[in-house]
Amino acid sequence: MFDPSSPFIAKPDPLQSAQKTSFAEDRLRVAVQSCELAPGSVSTEAQISERFGLGRAAVRVALARLSALGLVHPIPRAGWKVLPVTGALIGEVIVARQRVEPCLADARPDAATMARMSELAEMIDVLEGQSDHAALATRRGYERELLELLMDTLSNRLMARFLCGLWDHSERILQFLETPGSGIFAACQARALTEAAAAGDGARIVALRMADIAAFEKFAVAGLMRDRTELGVANDAANASLNNGHSRPDAGATSGTQSKRDPGIKSDKGVTS
Repeated sequence: MFDPSSPFIAKPDPLQSAQKTSFAEDRLRVAVQSCELAPGSVSTEAQISERFGLGRAAVRVALARLSALGLVHPIPRAGWKVLPVTGALIGEVIVARQRVEPCLADARPDAATMARMSELAEMIDVLEGQSDHAALATRRGYERELLELLMDTLSNRLMARFLCGLWDHSERILQFLETPGSGIFAACQARALTEAAAAGDGARIVALRMADIAAFEKFAVAGLMRDRTELGVANDAANASLNNGHSRPDAGATSGTQSKRDPGIKSDKGVTS
């Protein structure tokens, strides 16, 4: 007689394929945003699958989706590279936010949304100034929820999705730049933002968001100024090794002779005879 409760019968997987993919995407998105997967690092699908305990098929689909968001990109025969944090990326995020976030002036939260925003603003105020990891992560989560509550009232859903992507990039940049010597980026003006939304004051909402973006830019510039990376050194060292101490083939390059160097390397940019 068939006994479906028998321990010798394989149990069905409670998660369907779509659920596994969604879970993998959410997990890897968090890993990228929190810099658990370090900016600029390269990993194979097998390594990611083993590290995070995810199925290979789900990892492959999840990485493809994150690639569409610009967070990772494939490298043939090497794996997947996490988008590096660079000055150019930070600049692009700042400019995009300055152009897009004014759409929040059209936000018109209802009474239930306003009540939740008020709760969040109060909790953000309580957590402001606390630098331990748990408190900081909780505060950032509340700030993001508050902003998304505003965003969800927008009629333009494409703009809302674009805003989410920009905030994702901003969170990752902060995670990368916040070091023991840098201090912690201050919380947004949650209470003032809530009051402006309650009053339907779109101009005030925009002014508060522009102030937060300006503070983000100042924090990012300070972080880049502390970066001791020597541009071009790694590539120059490789060239010296390959040439065994002899003169480099690009020495004395003229305007008609281009040196084959990696994009972004600035040590010999614009060299002429």
